[in-house]
Amino acid sequence: MAEKFTYSFRVKWTTLLGVFSFGILVPTFFVPVILGSEEHFLWIFVATLISFVIWEGSKLIQALILYFYPWEKSIIKHLSYEVASIFVFSSLVLIVGLLTYNALVSEVSISISVVLQNIFVSFLLALLFIAINEGAFLFGKWKASLLEQERLRQENLIAKVESLKKQLDPHFLFNSLSVLSGVVYKDPVLADRFITKLAQVYRYVLEHNDEKQVPLQKEISVVEAYCFLLNVRFYNKVLLDVKISEKPVYVLPLSIQLLVENAVKHNRISDTSPLELKIYTTDNTVWVENSLNKKDTQVESTGIGLKNLEARYKYVIGKSIQVENSGHVFKVGLPLLTDEA
Repeated sequence: MAEKFTYSFRVKWTTLLGVFSFGILVPTFFVPVILGSEEHFLWIFVATLISFVIWEGSKLIQALILYFYPWEKSIIKHLSYEVASIFVFSSLVLIVGLLTYNALVSEVSISISVVLQNIFVSFLLALLFIAINEGAFLFGKWKASLLEQERLRQENLIAKVESLKKQLDPHFLFNSLSVLSGVVYKDPVLADRFITKLAQVYRYVLEHNDEKQVPLQKEISVVEAYCFLLNVRFYNKVLLDVKISEKPVYVLPLSIQLLVENAVKHNRISDTSPLELKIYTTDNTVWVENSLNKKDTQVESTGIGLKNLEARYKYVIGKSIQVENSGHVFKVGLPLLTDEA
């Protein structure tokens, strides 16, 4: 849904600058009156009032043009409509103000040259207003962009730190070694495969953690190895179904593994409630979907895993992840990258 247009009148320094400059300049240099006379001060009052209306009205026009024709869509349309609209508006206000003043205060008739002169002044007003306000607007956008970049950089650093913590997280290694000790004498063949898969997972973490992106197939292969380890631990109650595109697409390293890890962390896994995991691609997204069977006891969590993933995707490719929860199924969509970094 498109964002609703809102606007509030606020007198800022640009308004004050425009009001006082033209409120004094026009009556002093463009109106044939005696300087310091009562009529001169009356003209200053009228010119200041007209300038205020023009300045505030032009700000509203600028906001409307920005809403309907933003810079990002078309610079030419934006500037053309803005210059034309503000020029017409300021010309009408000037002429109406001049005629009103002439009818109520002065008996001097308004000639065509005076009208043209005021239209010229209104054109200067429009250009000055646009230059000042667009400059202030673009400076504000540039400043906001720098702050956003810095925020994303900080979040990316936090995500990297969290990722490094996971490398050293003793729980996964502790659980894996406990499982290994249980099978090493009972089933040496299974123990050998377990060690191979465990080494594959840790080798992947060490080799690819600092990379910007990895092929989807490579990430899936380590997720399959990770699920093999889980299935030895949970007696084949982690059901993994993978249907992905064969196209050369990429994801952020450890992004899918993180989602699988979260699914195991927050759900019960038992004979009656196996954990069903589905990984599939649609258009430009890879979805990681898991059945919901939440644990009765609250699992200790920092709650920043998905936030970090969101921050990493925004920082690297400028896109958000998608999160959907139907109550029975929880799934996360990760944007696919198509170019190799």
